Amino acid sequence: MQLVKDESGSVIVLVTLMIVLLMVMVGLGLDTGQLTYTRNQGQSAVDAAALPAVSALPSRDPNQVNARAVAFNATNDYVASGTDALKSTDVSYVYYNFTTNNVERYNEPIATANGVRVAREGGHGITTPMFLTPLMNLLGMSTPGTQNVNVSAVATISTKPAIPIALWSNVCGAVGEEKTTEIKMQHPDQKDDTDSENSCWTTFLDCSSGAKDIKALFKVAEECSGGGANLGPIEIGTPICQNRGQANSALGHAEDFFMKDHPDRWWLVPVIGGGGNCDPSNPTKVTSWAKIYPTAVTKTGNPKTITAKVVCDPKYGNEFIDGNLCFNHRLVREPGKGY
Repeated sequence: MQLVKDESGSVIVLVTLMIVLLMVMVGLGLDTGQLTYTRNQGQSAVDAAALPAVSALPSRDPNQVNARAVAFNATNDYVASGTDALKSTDVSYVYYNFTTNNVERYNEPIATANGVRVAREGGHGITTPMFLTPLMNLLGMSTPGTQNVNVSAVATISTKPAIPIALWSNVCGAVGEEKTTEIKMQHPDQKDDTDSENSCWTTFLDCSSGAKDIKALFKVAEECSGGGANLGPIEIGTPICQNRGQANSALGHAEDFFMKDHPDRWWLVPVIGGGGNCDPSNPTKVTSWAKIYPTAVTKTGNPKTITAKVVCDPKYGNEFIDGNLCFNHRLVREPGKGY
């Protein structure tokens, strides 16, 4: 007679193993969900900090940048923990290359930076609990009870051109060379007795506009209001509209803007491939950028001019944030960091 083995205890072992396996699977699911949630919330937090922070970059004052970065801490409760609030030490500066669309330099000095980075990473990542840890410890394994989640955001700033002056390319010397120039708009009848016309009024992408819109652009440049002007995006290669004219009203607006309201500063203007004609019906491509430092406006006699220091350099289009009042801000990716 063959004896039957007693296997009743094997069911308990099998059920126990299945329960442990199910608990591991549930724990993994909970941990994955928590990590995803924390990363999403943390990313929203650094995004919301980087954009206002970069808006203070034209001041070149780190205190202002830091203050705007942490201004939303009261509502940035992304992990419901005061210990994870953003700090000024989470803020750094970058140099972003708008041509290659890449962060070219990290830890850039604030004086030359065109972007702000807000990051919680490494030993300062966002701390989140791990639900699988108690089970692993029960099974005799040593695992950390928390996990750091890395998040970062980079926001860039670029100048939004609005000054309604377009210089002809023959005004420029060598790249970076400073010249004192008598800026003279082309006369409406295209006649120039002194052969010194070297610029046009511009209304950028609005070719149907006239003197009224030229004057309005000075207000747009001051208030960043838009004012119905079609301003962008304007880059090298963008065809922009030109206008002739030496009217006292337009020069008067220029004088008030440069000499009275915002004296002693540089301004960004486009350079076009002109040298012969400001044709309102034939937009001309931007070939470079220049910064101008107006020192006087002459509204009497002939020619009527704006005296200014002029420096031409193609890179000013995106980088010259110290020569304007209106800016574009945007978040950019960091593929080099894996974010």
